[in-house]
Amino acid sequence: MPFLNLIDRLSRVLAFLSGAVVFGIALLVCTEIVLRNIFDVNLSFVWEVSVYLHMSAIFLGAAWTLRTGGHIRVTLPRGVLPGIFEWLATLINLVILAYVTNALLQLAWGYYATGHTSRPTTDITLVYPAAFIAFGSLLLTVQIALRLVHLVMGGPVELDSSHEGDNAPIMD
Repeated sequence: MPFLNLIDRLSRVLAFLSGAVVFGIALLVCTEIVLRNIFDVNLSFVWEVSVYLHMSAIFLGAAWTLRTGGHIRVTLPRGVLPGIFEWLATLINLVILAYVTNALLQLAWGYYATGHTSRPTTDITLVYPAAFIAFGSLLLTVQIALRLVHLVMGGPVELDSSHEGDNAPIMD
């Protein structure tokens, strides 16, 4: 189905963006540390911006992580009643994620409507990080809803990500 493939592609692109954001955070922090220790220049915005970027990266990568089976699992009930547990866990997660996504969208909208900023340090308009977080949560909610579609169709609920590289030794 084209829509399912589109969501999978979007999830994957956002996962790569999430990785790039984490790499960018590392560069920002390293730059700030070097500048502070060598040139006595303090980039005070780096620590606050890093938090917003980190939260955005987590949510932007969550849908792809779900689709490729990277989330933490409860293995005992899944092993005892795999079919029922998969349906029940997906439905419960969908309800929870729908609630969380709604709350995050309302939060982002509230920041947009009020122009709320992070006053103490950088005065960043909070709608930007909140929008990235809400979008990532929305995509995760869509991905969990599509998991139900995959269950109904009898297809695999997770993509085989083994072609993306070898697992870390701890994962073997």
